[in-house]
Amino acid sequence: MHRPLFLLNRFPVSLMLAVGIWLAALPTVTLAQEYIPPQRGLPGRREGGGTRGDCLSSSQRLTALMPDTNFGKTIAEYPTFFWYIPDVQPEAAEFVLLDENDNELYRTRFQVTGASGVISLSLPENAGMPPLEVGKDYHWYFSLVCDDVDRSGDPYTEGWIQRVEPEAALLSRLETASLRDRPTIYASAGIWHDALTSLAELRRANPQNASFMRGWRTLLDSVELAKVADQPFVPCCEQVSSQPVSSNLGISP
Repeated sequence: MHRPLFLLNRFPVSLMLAVGIWLAALPTVTLAQEYIPPQRGLPGRREGGGTRGDCLSSSQRLTALMPDTNFGKTIAEYPTFFWYIPDVQPEAAEFVLLDENDNELYRTRFQVTGASGVISLSLPENAGMPPLEVGKDYHWYFSLVCDDVDRSGDPYTEGWIQRVEPEAALLSRLETASLRDRPTIYASAGIWHDALTSLAELRRANPQNASFMRGWRTLLDSVELAKVADQPFVPCCEQVSSQPVSSNLGISP
């Protein structure tokens, strides 16, 4: 028995409408989490590999969670940075922040756990450090200290960050958005650090939420970091006592 022709013609339309309604009902974070980068790149290093004295016990590399342009924007006064740390037994880890004239603004050392995974480090609000200034470029380095006497073999990454003044339209969207929608808003506006940080906070608060995990994977995949997208968060960071830092860093700020 043949179906009437008008029923055959209507079936695909009904199916498409049903699919469209279903897609519209899905959480935003699972549908659109891709980062739209600003048209700017700077010299940097997203992956670190020591030339000698390497303390890595894994073929995986130290990796900064940033776009391959080596540049990211933020609207935060004291932003957060993220790295993937492979199996490692360094003496310490070190983060250095410089201004656009290579003047050192902040330096800290801490211990990593030795477990592989993603760590984060926020600039401190209570250490006498002024907030990042709007419109200025800041150059940062993150290294694993394998040999405190000869730093030339340290795996390290480097990149740039700039604090920007958010446009009124962006602020308006953020004010009315739910916490789960904010990563998408930041990502579509090209605000990398805030997109990553807000999504990381959702994942940490809801470790079993599959939507947030998918959003995290999509965001990292959009900047070709899919290989570290499934790595767990690991504890960080235990501050170590102040000590003289060797001038032989093996890098050229």
